[in-house]
Amino acid sequence: MAKIKKEERLATGISGFDKLTQGGFISDSLNLIIGNAGAGKTTFLLQFLYNGAAKYNEKGLYVSFESNKQNIYRNGLSLGMDFEELEKKGKCMILEFNPDESIKSLQEKLMRIVIENDIQRVGIDPLNVFSLNLPKEVSLRRQLYDFLSFIKNLNVCVLVAGESDEEFFGGGHKIADEIKFSKYLVDSVIELFSAGIGGEGDRALRISKMRMTNHFRGPVAFKITGKGISVSGNNSSKNTKSFVSGNTEKLVRKILSK
Repeated sequence: MAKIKKEERLATGISGFDKLTQGGFISDSLNLIIGNAGAGKTTFLLQFLYNGAAKYNEKGLYVSFESNKQNIYRNGLSLGMDFEELEKKGKCMILEFNPDESIKSLQEKLMRIVIENDIQRVGIDPLNVFSLNLPKEVSLRRQLYDFLSFIKNLNVCVLVAGESDEEFFGGGHKIADEIKFSKYLVDSVIELFSAGIGGEGDRALRISKMRMTNHFRGPVAFKITGKGISVSGNNSSKNTKSFVSGNTEKLVRKILSK
């Protein structure tokens, strides 16, 4: 009987995160990261792409449905990441979405860039804005299914950012329909929480889903510094103790109990 091949993984290079996921994301997986404004989604995505190009020699593509290229450059530089230099070297490309462009045209462009440049990592930010530009006469779910299926079939590692509103009193995230539906289609879901209470433990990360991975299941504290995201706490998947501050732990534990 032939042995099942172990899934190849791409390390994010984000301090503490890869230990939670057996080494990172599966190389041909489709992954969703959700959180409210300021939770750290774009920072996570930028680190994923930058570290891939700068540390692991894996070319990346940033697909922006919101920020222009100059804003992306500035965001990266504020975290010590020079995306303009990477783009000049052909290591990480940036594609700005034109709202007047058809989805078919966007898909053709994505496929061409990925194939011609041997892209291994793709970041899409944010899915909500992309959804706003979809034709209203066709089912939103049908169009999202088609687009995410197309992205999945590129056979590269894709990280998609989705906006949600954090519910401080009810616990969890208030999620738009397009993000809620997308959670069922992706291989992993990373949730970022920013309770805004005060202290290092205010930010928490939870891996609520990751196929083919024995991942850490409890909420873990993280912080954002001048170098980006750093996940703290005990990163052993055998230890389910959370490492967030008291108030934030109550919030996240309430989420987990639902």
